[in-house]
Amino acid sequence: MEEHHAIDVRTELVVTKCTDMIAESIPGCVLQLYVLLKVRNVTRATVGSVIVSAMTTGFSSASISFDYDVDPIKRKETPDFYGYIPDDGRRTVIFGCMVLNSALLLLVRSLSAAMLTLVEKRYLAMYLAGDMALYLLQKVARGDFHYWFPVDGVLGLLLSLLLRVIVKMITDFTGVMHFRGPQELGGLYWTANMLLALLACFVSVWVGEGGETEWTLVGAASGVWLLTFGLFLLLMKKRYRRTFVSTQTAKKQIMDRFEVDDEAIKASVLMKNKKMWWTIRVKVKEWVLQNWHRWKEERPEWFTEAWVSKVPPDFIPADEDQAKLEEIRRGGQRRGSSAGEALGATRVHPIS
Repeated sequence: MEEHHAIDVRTELVVTKCTDMIAESIPGCVLQLYVLLKVRNVTRATVGSVIVSAMTTGFSSASISFDYDVDPIKRKETPDFYGYIPDDGRRTVIFGCMVLNSALLLLVRSLSAAMLTLVEKRYLAMYLAGDMALYLLQKVARGDFHYWFPVDGVLGLLLSLLLRVIVKMITDFTGVMHFRGPQELGGLYWTANMLLALLACFVSVWVGEGGETEWTLVGAASGVWLLTFGLFLLLMKKRYRRTFVSTQTAKKQIMDRFEVDDEAIKASVLMKNKKMWWTIRVKVKEWVLQNWHRWKEERPEWFTEAWVSKVPPDFIPADEDQAKLEEIRRGGQRRGSSAGEALGATRVHPIS
């Protein structure tokens, strides 16, 4: 992560994967199955195409969860959530279970969406809108609507709405394990959402007056999904199974980080949306004011331009050059040199 970046490169990679899934993989799979159901011209090539599409999407989905969980930094920052994948031969089997889970869910969900579209397009629109409204309302009711991206104001509100909708839609069709976290859907809601998604598939086949083939496909895929998910639960570390029924909110998870002794973990709180930790702002402010000058001398790894740009002005000692710090926040052209003076650094930043 470069110092001027707002988010780390892994998060950027996840964003690109999610963009691909929501804009191409998921609608592409629905479209393929819609055409197959409409023209009734099923061949090995067409079936193979659908299966390959589902498996590649399942791989992307599984890699998001896998990469986050095996990351040492994530395991250190949030040990109660990350670390469920064992560090032995079981991790390969677990990864395979996650790939199959996502691929199977995508197939049955896409099939049900295609069948509803064939019967009446508004049925699919009404179901998706109602399901999404229920999710957003419960987020608002729990005070957990704002997304963790460090963007404030109206733009932050719109971004939160957009990301909540995208994450929910991706989870509905692929069941990304990582999105059961408090900062996304939440453990209990994720589990209930998966069960309702499978139930909705059977209802869709019934509404669409599906034949024996459709019932067999949905039944078999749902059964294998339950088996692979059960195997996943069996092989994962036992103490993390409770994350699938957790009711912890994103705010609570982030504010809990500030209670640990590790300064790097405490500092990570300020890289999140202010709405997530503003109730403890007095404690955070006191901590920053008390340690600011020491950090300037010691220069810990996390004390970067990106971090400083997220610190509210009134959290920084009055004897600092506020004009230069403000330039860091605004990301001006002289960002590197002004940051060096403001933070007491001696580094030279090349200009591209």
